[in-house]
Amino acid sequence: MPSLYEILEQLEFITRELAILGLFLSGALMVLVRDWRASLLGLLGQYLLAGLILSRLVLPEVALIKVLVGALICPMLYLAARQAGWGNGRSLLPRPGRRGIFPGGLAFNLLAVTLMALLAVTLSRSYPMPVIPADVGIGSYWLILNGLLILILTEEVLKAGQGLLTGIIGFELLYTPLERSLALVWMWAVVNLLLTLAIAYLVVVRRAGSSEGGL
Repeated sequence: MPSLYEILEQLEFITRELAILGLFLSGALMVLVRDWRASLLGLLGQYLLAGLILSRLVLPEVALIKVLVGALICPMLYLAARQAGWGNGRSLLPRPGRRGIFPGGLAFNLLAVTLMALLAVTLSRSYPMPVIPADVGIGSYWLILNGLLILILTEEVLKAGQGLLTGIIGFELLYTPLERSLALVWMWAVVNLLLTLAIAYLVVVRRAGSSEGGL
């Protein structure tokens, strides 16, 4: 079985521009698709693509740590969702009397995603980051804004956690090329993992509380 480092090497054919486009598509997937497993797949794609982008900007070891963190975070959230009773094709759909995860509907969410994408391009041009290539700046702003959008639109802990992690990926994509200390990279990795543990715990506890309340 190939290691993560070998996988990154095999994906060298993916240009930075394609990776940025992938960030936009995976982020849109997380907003527009209701199925929680597809949303987790989008989050995993963001970690992998962010690692690919960073591998062209910093030491490969730093990029590898980012990918490894994503490879740990997504299974943790998946197991938490299954433990909470999500499975057998079950989506993040609301119970009767509650709002949906994205109550505005598909058309509204598509419009919101489009506006966030345009805002990301505008911000990257108005406030370019030093040392960061312009296309990477666009991708970073997009991840941060898309994470905020998910947090605004949802009331589900699992989905909100994915939005928070998405915003952190965008921040790390901006910050890592500026501060390449491995100690700081590992610190961020620990912070991400602890945050994921908190999200997973809240997912299980909230679902358990909802089940008891419905009895």
